[in-house]
Amino acid sequence: MGHQFQLIDLKNFNYQIKNNQFSLPQLKNLDTDIIIVRGVFNSLKSISTIINHYRQQGTKVFDNHLLSHLYSIDKVTDMIKLSLNQIPTPNTSYSREYSDFPKLAEQLGYPLIVKSTRMGKGANVFKINSPTDLTKIIEDFKNKNYKPKSLLLQQFIPYIYDLRILCIGDETFTMRRIPAKNEFRANFSLGGSVELFDPQPETIKLAHQALKAVDMTIAGVDVLITQNNKQYILEVNHTAGFVGMEKATGKNIAKIWLEHAIKTAK
Repeated sequence: MGHQFQLIDLKNFNYQIKNNQFSLPQLKNLDTDIIIVRGVFNSLKSISTIINHYRQQGTKVFDNHLLSHLYSIDKVTDMIKLSLNQIPTPNTSYSREYSDFPKLAEQLGYPLIVKSTRMGKGANVFKINSPTDLTKIIEDFKNKNYKPKSLLLQQFIPYIYDLRILCIGDETFTMRRIPAKNEFRANFSLGGSVELFDPQPETIKLAHQALKAVDMTIAGVDVLITQNNKQYILEVNHTAGFVGMEKATGKNIAKIWLEHAIKTAK
């Protein structure tokens, strides 16, 4: 594509200040026209401050609005945005107290889903079939010092199609996700299979409405379609993986992603 690039991993974030001069070892002597931010999961506020500094110095940045959101994964906030924009989602409950969970679960009805608000790729997503199951998992979370503010309770949707619609600007790519045997989660990263899918125009329109609601130009929108053709936005993934989509579509999704990032960086 005519560009040279340097991949910078800030997982182990550390910096120095000497004689009032700030330095970050990974960005030492950085000389670039464009910074493309794929996702930040640690030290987000600090790293965002540094990236904003480069932008103010005239370097173009593509961040998929991460610097304004200040999160890569926050399903609590995204569900609020979707709801306020009248996007159909599964009934959802949230509380920062475990003591509220039994009542909220009763209101949602069993089975239901308990999911992490800060993790992706199907991690920490559980199907709960009864109050007994809920009590057991709450005790397990407590033993692991897992905080209730990190969990959502959500209506279980019996679907016939689980779709991932990857929106990159105005382009869309769609695959059907099929769960592995004895698995209710359909994530490719969990061993699910994928196949190319041709969605109805209203499904594509709904995905773009969800993308607009969370204020991004690239996202993986998860859509559930039921037997009676009801459609629900399950969630909007800020850092959607490419491997499954490339397998389903046969396209170089990473290249398309980069073309969009370079074109729209500012």
